[in-house]
Amino acid sequence: MKVIQIVWKELKRDYKSILVFTALMSVFFMWFVSFFNPELLEGLEEAFEAYPEAIRLMVGEFASLGEFGGFINIYLFSISWFYFGIYFILKSAQNIPKEIENKTIDLVLSKPITRTELSLGKYLSLILEIMFIFYGIMMSVLVGILIFPTVTVSDIYLNEIMFAFLWNFVFMITLISTGYFFSTFLTSKRALAFGFGLVIFFYAVGQFWKAFPEGAQEIKRISIFFYSDMSNLLVNHVWDNVGVHILILSIYSIVLTILAVMIFNKRDIPV
Repeated sequence: MKVIQIVWKELKRDYKSILVFTALMSVFFMWFVSFFNPELLEGLEEAFEAYPEAIRLMVGEFASLGEFGGFINIYLFSISWFYFGIYFILKSAQNIPKEIENKTIDLVLSKPITRTELSLGKYLSLILEIMFIFYGIMMSVLVGILIFPTVTVSDIYLNEIMFAFLWNFVFMITLISTGYFFSTFLTSKRALAFGFGLVIFFYAVGQFWKAFPEGAQEIKRISIFFYSDMSNLLVNHVWDNVGVHILILSIYSIVLTILAVMIFNKRDIPV
């Protein structure tokens, strides 16, 4: 299948940078696990509670530095869109437009490859890249949990930590899908601007909805960030609506992907 060939080509081109990035981030987060110390962090938690509500909402509706789930949520999951999302929005928004602007897409499409196969191949390669990165980081965090004496394994809900990685991976796909959607009908600069603009809008709505008037707070439901808040799971160990939120994120990505393919197939590409 031609899609697999395109995925393989994209991965061969990027594998060195992805390996280096994964190794660096894995070592960083394993080292960061060593900072977890419930006794020392209790004082920081009291100071954190004194912060303005707008600052506290940046890490989710619930926060706790005194337990490992809350600690990893604050320093990894709640800002993963900054660690990884920005890079993948940038890449997904420019993959196809760069091919068009550099006139290399004519050469690619002159082969027996359809536009659907080309666009999906580039899209799926990014998903595989972020999956590899997240797997490496998850394994490094699990190793850190086992080797650092300040972390008590019996006090950690490993099933929640591992599921949070899956949940965050699904969220990363929504960011990739956002950039990919705009890349199929805009120039690289405009796709990047609209992709980032929409994500920043979603972030503002999803993180700071409590600051809105009570009658307007339901606007939170249009934001992908609202559905990626896993603080209730990691802090309170509550699984309510977790499956629904993951399903909504998945539907968002699927709908954008279908629309992107349809639009790209009908796009008039100048020769």
